[in-house]
Amino acid sequence: MDHITTYTGEDFIPLDPNASQIHIEDIAHALSLMCRANGHFVRFYSVGQHSINCANEAKARGLSNRVQTACLLHDASEAYLSDITSPVKSHLPEYLSIEKRLQDIIYIKFLGSPLSEDEVGQVDEIDRDMLVCEFIALMKKKVFDGHPDTSSQPSFEFHGFTETENEFLCIFNGAKINSPFSPRNHIAEIEHGLRLKGKSDVLEYLEQHKVSEMFSEKLHIKKISAQVDVAIHAYGILLVLSKILEDDEVIEYLSLGAGNTGKAFDVSTSKRIAEFKFAKWDGGGNTVRQNGIFKNFLELAINVDGGSKSKYIYCLSAAEIIKFLSNSARSMGSVLSRNPMNKKYPNIQERYDTVKAFYHDFKDEVKIVELSDYIYMEYVKAHLCSDLLSATL
Repeated sequence: MDHITTYTGEDFIPLDPNASQIHIEDIAHALSLMCRANGHFVRFYSVGQHSINCANEAKARGLSNRVQTACLLHDASEAYLSDITSPVKSHLPEYLSIEKRLQDIIYIKFLGSPLSEDEVGQVDEIDRDMLVCEFIALMKKKVFDGHPDTSSQPSFEFHGFTETENEFLCIFNGAKINSPFSPRNHIAEIEHGLRLKGKSDVLEYLEQHKVSEMFSEKLHIKKISAQVDVAIHAYGILLVLSKILEDDEVIEYLSLGAGNTGKAFDVSTSKRIAEFKFAKWDGGGNTVRQNGIFKNFLELAINVDGGSKSKYIYCLSAAEIIKFLSNSARSMGSVLSRNPMNKKYPNIQERYDTVKAFYHDFKDEVKIVELSDYIYMEYVKAHLCSDLLSATL
């Protein structure tokens, strides 16, 4: 027999997983009945309860809804494969491959795409921290040195099977409700769903989801929104200026249009020079955005024309941008590879080999300020509009 029969009645083939047969109800039910530590804890403590603790810890750390859901689902493949103890699993490369493939399909099913490298790191860190806490609480034993500084209060008391199953589903549905629709995730679902399908399947999908009508709508939206970036940049700067200008501060020039306008910076006043970034950035591996933010920081940092003026980058996701600048080991040659500054300031690469090395020396020269502090209400309204608009995408 090549399949297992799941709680909801699916004949599921673990070696040839079908995403349409994967149900959150099966995962919640199975994990609530599986014991952690291969059954060697002093009392029953389920994989489901471990997953709930991980999701709650991700929430307490302020991580995204996507990472919270990933923490809840990080052991979901065990609902279909069971688990093998770590010392044995590490010697079974074929099993590891089967497990990873199924886990990625589960992530695609419920999150729209596999986890990024950063997301894997966040989930693994919480998984490891929870493991340490579990062994201390349930075995009075340290499996690693030190004790993790958890942000939540994980429960290691006995929870009934049904209680754990229901809590698992409540957390999943809550995170799903709070997660905005993502066109990219939706596209990833389509890509996966139509893999190895034929013409008839594509035609069926087109008809079922009214793709032709949606395509026409999106073309219209693209046409009327061609200048949206320019408008956001211009009006956003004006809104912020109304709140940051001091009483005796005078505007020398403005560069309100997005992109290259021939002026050195977006704003120059009698007291400051500044660049503005209105695109929200998650700090991921988007090299174009990384290059752009570093270019702005470098140009401000080394500018001497402004004399004693204060230098600013006003941006959304300021914390992520500071994290990138302070931690990035990208070479100066890489981050400036397509930038005229690469030729304009060749000595920069001679003195500094990485982004973080340059930032370390100039971090006090340029203040990186969170934009949402100044445009909070407008930002909230934009998110509400975005949520309404996404329902039509």
